[in-house]
Amino acid sequence: MLKTYMVDGDKGGIGKTMVSRIIADTFIKKENGLPDAKVICFDADHTNPDFCGNGGYVQDDSIFSIGLVNLDDPDNWMEMMSTVEPYLEMAETEEVRIIISLPATIQRAFTTGSEVVGQAMEMLNAIPVWVVGDTEDSVTQLEKRYEIMPRRFEHGIVVLNQKFGNRDKFIHWNGSDIQKEIIGSGDWIETTIPVLGAATARRLGRTPFHVAESTRIGFRGEKLGLGDLIAVKAFRNVATADMACVEKMGE
Repeated sequence: MLKTYMVDGDKGGIGKTMVSRIIADTFIKKENGLPDAKVICFDADHTNPDFCGNGGYVQDDSIFSIGLVNLDDPDNWMEMMSTVEPYLEMAETEEVRIIISLPATIQRAFTTGSEVVGQAMEMLNAIPVWVVGDTEDSVTQLEKRYEIMPRRFEHGIVVLNQKFGNRDKFIHWNGSDIQKEIIGSGDWIETTIPVLGAATARRLGRTPFHVAESTRIGFRGEKLGLGDLIAVKAFRNVATADMACVEKMGE
């Protein structure tokens, strides 16, 4: 079976890359009842590919494949579908999970090419993952996605990035009409991601969590200290447990 997690949000810096990394890591760890799946990572942020760009995720024993794509133009979605066609065939007999980190500029593709994008999302069994920050745009942009493509956004996951504070700090999201509609109906799931300490995050850089834990090597080959290793392990345990709910979608 194939499931594709499309990690989206209203702007850069909101935490889309971090959420993408956590979803990938959740399937890499194979804990919390998740299946043994082929993990495939795509970075669509062509201006700052910090998910699969230099120093980020690479093909290894845990990651089946990676790729860089530009999805700002609807025509590029069809090109991506040609790229992923072998994975669609693979998913007929194996569990396959694709994670796509979308850029802040993706809005154009949704507004000008909703039919093409919608067909691609259907073939990918795409599950929207919306990262909420502390601005009103985090809510209004999700509303626009929902209005433009109601069928493709019928189910999904909202992630509250706790670097902006605890749940009660999300004043624009809490009690909003869109929250009441999609969370209240049970069609979407709401979850959180914890905060990785700033110093450890800086030393880690783009290094995948599983690589950092196994090698103790971080950004630009910097050796991670014991404190960093403990922080990474603790973060992985909490973050992947919180994110395991993604598997509930797309059945």
